[in-house]
Amino acid sequence: MKELITLTYWRQGHPLPVESASDFYYVNLARHLYNTICATEIGRQSTKVWVAETAMNVAYYMEDVISGLGFWRVFVEKHKSLYGKYLPFYAIDESDYYMDEVNLPDLCFLLWMSVQNNKRETLVNPENPYLMDLASALYRQLDKEFEKAPINDVLMGYLKSPDTYKTFDKLVLTGMKMMSSTYLFRPFTALTERLSAYEVDRLLVPGSQKSLREYTIRFIQTFCKCTGPLALKGTEWLSALLEYWGLGEESRQVGQLQITPLSYYRLGACDEQQFTLEAYDGKRFVMPRDTFQPVIEQLAGVNKVCLATLVRYGDVWTTAGVVSWYANENLFEQYKSMETERRRINEEAYRKVLDANGHPMVYFQDWNGFMEWAKQHLDIGEEFKPSREMTNGKCLALFANPEEGMTLVPNEARFICDPEYNPCYNAAQARRGSLALLITPGNVSTHMLHYILDNKMLPDAALLSAKDATHGKCLVQENMDFIARFMRTVDY
Repeated sequence: MKELITLTYWRQGHPLPVESASDFYYVNLARHLYNTICATEIGRQSTKVWVAETAMNVAYYMEDVISGLGFWRVFVEKHKSLYGKYLPFYAIDESDYYMDEVNLPDLCFLLWMSVQNNKRETLVNPENPYLMDLASALYRQLDKEFEKAPINDVLMGYLKSPDTYKTFDKLVLTGMKMMSSTYLFRPFTALTERLSAYEVDRLLVPGSQKSLREYTIRFIQTFCKCTGPLALKGTEWLSALLEYWGLGEESRQVGQLQITPLSYYRLGACDEQQFTLEAYDGKRFVMPRDTFQPVIEQLAGVNKVCLATLVRYGDVWTTAGVVSWYANENLFEQYKSMETERRRINEEAYRKVLDANGHPMVYFQDWNGFMEWAKQHLDIGEEFKPSREMTNGKCLALFANPEEGMTLVPNEARFICDPEYNPCYNAAQARRGSLALLITPGNVSTHMLHYILDNKMLPDAALLSAKDATHGKCLVQENMDFIARFMRTVDY
């Protein structure tokens, strides 16, 4: 156990790389929590690594509450602003809930989150009796320690210091550490990294700098992707934390960050003070000439295209770290042509679906039914080659959106309650299967998911409950948007 919970590993989970005397206390606390978990049914059925990570997360929560670091507070306040209550699933008497103390519902949720992140293919019942019993045992343990647990003044001092975020580069590096290492965000890092890496790799030219790839992936996953238990952008989390730490101006600047996606830009006009980058859609970004110093003088004479993510911080546009320059201007033209055509195709598909159907969702009993409709309304011919899953699929749902184009999903229409339009809906099958549609990343597009949620099209989604079927249904129906956020994260 001692090799799993070490001082070095503990400090890696902090939002800043600082050392404090209180670290020794919390490492020791995490080891005692580890032993408590191991003695339970959940602990006996879990790996030592999972038990150690869970014990450390509970210890991080304790340190957070005791020291007033603000991560848990910001989470529950954000949850309340979205849903009118501090936490999902659990009944809380708000007159007996204190932000600066350890609360039993907090531990129930933390344990559910830890188990759920280990079983993302299904939705774990948050009222599982083993979870509730373990939460009670850990609560009693933390309650005994509460009065003697030390405050991490050193870490709190750095978090509240304007010097920590004095420059844009320091802000970025601090944000990267917070959004990847701390206990509420670390479980989601792998999800955000995979999508960010895909977006970067599809544009990078072979042989590009390794540093460009690594930094850009980390920047995108930190500031551009939904993360954490509420699937909020990193900028929203960081802005709220800065506000809590009393750094109002820094909070405002982060909250107002404008970030362009990774893209090719063409170098435009230059003079002694500034230069211009042109995006594929004609937008122009004017930057101080020294943004790329000291190499801009050489680059401007040879290379005319760059691959970069741009950021407006305060009143100035700049680059988000490393930039890759290319002499081949065709890269920009090819990218422009590809993106322009993609946008045209998506908008045209959306218009055709609306013209034919009057709303963006269409349902088909089988592939043949879809093809008959598509030939008439979408000008799809026999040359269209679908996957075997599509041709064998039943109960297909098609959704159109001007940004995403068309999404065609096999076998899911039977779960979608759309009485006026969906002949495939089957209430009995929906009771068994609609939860998977809600929680599985990638099975429906982001815009399709929100259309389904906004129109309350999954009224049958439910969990099995030891109490009764009605309670199991309420657990999902009353927390459906949160469940979608937590389970899909970057796909929300």
